[in-house]
Amino acid sequence: MVLRSEVIVLSIDDVRLLAAFGFSVAALVILISRYSLSPFVSLIIASIVLALTAGLEMAQAWEQFAIGVGSILSSTAMVIGLGAMTGALLQRSGGATVIAQRMVGLLGVKRLGWAMLMVGLLVGIGVWFTVGLVLLVPVAISLARVARVSLLLPAMSMLAGLSAMHGLAPPHPGPLVAISLLGADTGKTILWSLLVGSIAAAVAGPMLWRWFEGKIEMPQFGRIAEDESHDADNLSESNSVGVVAPLAVIALPIILMLLGSFAAASEIIPSPDSRGSQSWVATSLVALGTPTMALLLGLMLAYFVLGVRCGFSPKAIAKLTEESLYPVANVLLVVGAGAGFSKVLIASGVGDTLGNLAKQVPVSTMVLGWLIAAAFRVTTGSATTAITAAGGILSVIVVNDQTINRELLVLALGAGSLTLSHVNDGGFWFVKELFSLTVQQTLKTWTVLETVLSVVALAVILVLDSLV
Repeated sequence: MVLRSEVIVLSIDDVRLLAAFGFSVAALVILISRYSLSPFVSLIIASIVLALTAGLEMAQAWEQFAIGVGSILSSTAMVIGLGAMTGALLQRSGGATVIAQRMVGLLGVKRLGWAMLMVGLLVGIGVWFTVGLVLLVPVAISLARVARVSLLLPAMSMLAGLSAMHGLAPPHPGPLVAISLLGADTGKTILWSLLVGSIAAAVAGPMLWRWFEGKIEMPQFGRIAEDESHDADNLSESNSVGVVAPLAVIALPIILMLLGSFAAASEIIPSPDSRGSQSWVATSLVALGTPTMALLLGLMLAYFVLGVRCGFSPKAIAKLTEESLYPVANVLLVVGAGAGFSKVLIASGVGDTLGNLAKQVPVSTMVLGWLIAAAFRVTTGSATTAITAAGGILSVIVVNDQTINRELLVLALGAGSLTLSHVNDGGFWFVKELFSLTVQQTLKTWTVLETVLSVVALAVILVLDSLV
């Protein structure tokens, strides 16, 4: 963990460039939060504002912006798309619901909070937050009804698991973008994210909310969730999917990425031979462990065990997977524009100024990353925008610093991007509607959960950073 305590010294040019950066960030925040403009369009406008105020020629700014967009999408677009298609098959086959029901059956009603936490973590690895939420809300509601307990504990525990994995674990878009921007290792990030996410979700889920049972009123059921419950039950019964298939689909890409990471970095795999070429074992594991290849193989497995074997026709599977890509377009545009904004930061000289300033700020790099991501999250309401913008800023700060644990820095950004979800966040309204909560109830539950999750994750990251 690196701490800084020097006196901050700025030149006139530094002040001018920082002012330009401030104007561009202010434009970004105002356009998104006040005028509800698309984050993609807002990031383009913010890049223009930055170029104009920093004195960068527009031709050069557009060139650098395009380079940033191309570089990030070349490494993330396919992975995000493959992940969305796999998640759609998990959803429509009823596989995620079966996992939830089996986990709760194993842990029992008395441990309902912990059971729903495990379900949220497990399902959250493989599907996006909103998809997992739609899948699991009816499960949490029906279980609370059968057990005759308050919905608070199972609901909050499930949300903690889903949110932790979405914000911290690849191949979700936010962490994946941060990995690319910061040059982190995917396999190592997955390992750390599972540890950090599980601890933070346990504290922000069942450990926290068991003290508030009976003190916060929750509705007995949600109107939207009730409809989804019937759909999920019917789908699961009709397709008769078992628990092994969806677990295998979730586990396969994770295992491949972990093996690929260790094959590239550890000495467990045979070292290069006398001719200087890697052994075929190491080469194969590294190739199979790339995120794109791992997700592709996971999708192929899902196509067979969750598609064909569940009775879906090839045309139905094709339609389902194609439709799952529609929501991905907006995410990819935001991710690309965020990387373009980062390149303009560097080209204008703001990157060097921010780097020099950051070296003088008396906080650790992890805390600095968390604060930047948290500021973007609170003001824009978008976790993806927050981690993309923060990743772009931090990438120019730590570019030449080899002492930084980049995997933990990715998680620090992810933790910051979860902070204080409120009325400008789409997830806030999603939770409110699916659980039929009032705005006050959502603030007392979901907003508190996200903030506790973020802070605890940062604390765990700081401890790990001091030890490794």
